[in-house]
Amino acid sequence: MIDVMVFTFFILLTGVAVGSLLTVKLIFSWQTVFTITGLIFFFFVWIGMLVGGWLWLPDPLLKGLISFVAVVMAVFFFRTYHPSFGYIPSNGLAHWGALAAFFFFVGFEVGIADLSKWLILLFMIVFVAGGLSSAWLVWRLKTMMEFRFLVQYVPILLFVFIALLKLV
Repeated sequence: MIDVMVFTFFILLTGVAVGSLLTVKLIFSWQTVFTITGLIFFFFVWIGMLVGGWLWLPDPLLKGLISFVAVVMAVFFFRTYHPSFGYIPSNGLAHWGALAAFFFFVGFEVGIADLSKWLILLFMIVFVAGGLSSAWLVWRLKTMMEFRFLVQYVPILLFVFIALLKLV
């Protein structure tokens, strides 16, 4: 039961990080972006869960790998940030691929923990709730004049926090 709560919290934090990443500078319709992101999350976490059920990695190595992937994503998105387009530009296929790889490793960890594959429905609801709550939070921070210049760094800090949390 503790494993389910830990993974649910981690999925919620991932949803908050990805939701803020998408909504810092949104140039597409938000319904389309969140639908695509939700489908990518569902598919790649599900594939990761299936592969994680068949393969095995030591827990410290897996946590270190997820932490490394989160840091690489933070650096990648920080380096590709554009003030006009945000973190995901209109031709950002590599950006969606980076998110898909991160989701795969999250699902891989859940699969190795040997949790039920039906939990992906719970994880999907938690991920969407985290994404929508972070979208609201980013919108609120953008409207406050004193935090306007810091909003663009929130997703990067969240991915670094995810990396540190996985190492603990």
